[in-house]
Amino acid sequence: MAKAIRRGTRSFFQRYFSDPITALFVLIIYTFFKILPVQTASLLGAKIGSLLYKVMQKRNKIARRNLEIAFPEKTTTEREIILRQMWQHWGRFFAEMPHGETLYKTARKNGLDNLKKLYDEKKGCFVCSAHLGNWEPAVSAPLFDEYYLNPVYRVANNKWIDKIMFQRRKGTLIPKGSAGARLMLQVLKKGGGVVILCDQKLREGIDVPFFGKTVKTAPATATIALKMNLPIIMARCIRGTDGIFDIDVSTPLEMPNIQELGEEKAIFELTLKINQTIENWIRQNPEQWLWVHHRFDKSEYNN
Repeated sequence: MAKAIRRGTRSFFQRYFSDPITALFVLIIYTFFKILPVQTASLLGAKIGSLLYKVMQKRNKIARRNLEIAFPEKTTTEREIILRQMWQHWGRFFAEMPHGETLYKTARKNGLDNLKKLYDEKKGCFVCSAHLGNWEPAVSAPLFDEYYLNPVYRVANNKWIDKIMFQRRKGTLIPKGSAGARLMLQVLKKGGGVVILCDQKLREGIDVPFFGKTVKTAPATATIALKMNLPIIMARCIRGTDGIFDIDVSTPLEMPNIQELGEEKAIFELTLKINQTIENWIRQNPEQWLWVHHRFDKSEYNN
């Protein structure tokens, strides 16, 4: 497991007082949920999520605008139901974090052969997912044999919380940043699968449609995949109505012809395919996407 070392500058007070105290509080909560049976933890998490729905008004304002953009055909009441269910889902998500390996064992798995084929060929790949459902089961256990997914993630500013929440994951942790980019290339060249959540907004990026709006989207996955001739797999882990998760792994995306289109157009077309897949996922399970972040242009949130 790689140690993630990049984090925001911390003051003396934060490093030696507030960070350890905050981490201790998080550790107590994490341990509490870990002791509970997974179903009990999940139900309690949903209750906490319902409470957050009532108090997180600033985040709710962002989410309501996002829902208006994505689902203009729905009524205000229908969108509000999705928002309330979203908070319940993410309350469950955090309560279930200590149980990722257990959730993977009980999940229904579809399409793992698509990754197994690449594993047998010793070919690296990108596995694109989103802030949808629960990705923890897929990074908490080997998917098969000794095959682990290697997640790209943002290192927590609080190093203790980073250890508690993230460094327990399996595989190679790849921190965002230049050091992480080098590590990612090493993993890919060795035939590993690098998992990236591809639905975040960037200050910089290329303009790609998403829910009918042009949004800044990271082109790095498509760029590297095209240059290194690596496949891109789309994968999600969705909570079923029975509480069991469904892990769905796609066949590799069809790669655009870079010779015919040119590099810039090929990157755009491949990134568009990723966005379209994620949008389709969200439409199928809107209550399981994280609606509370600024995904669209800042002008959309001025009112």
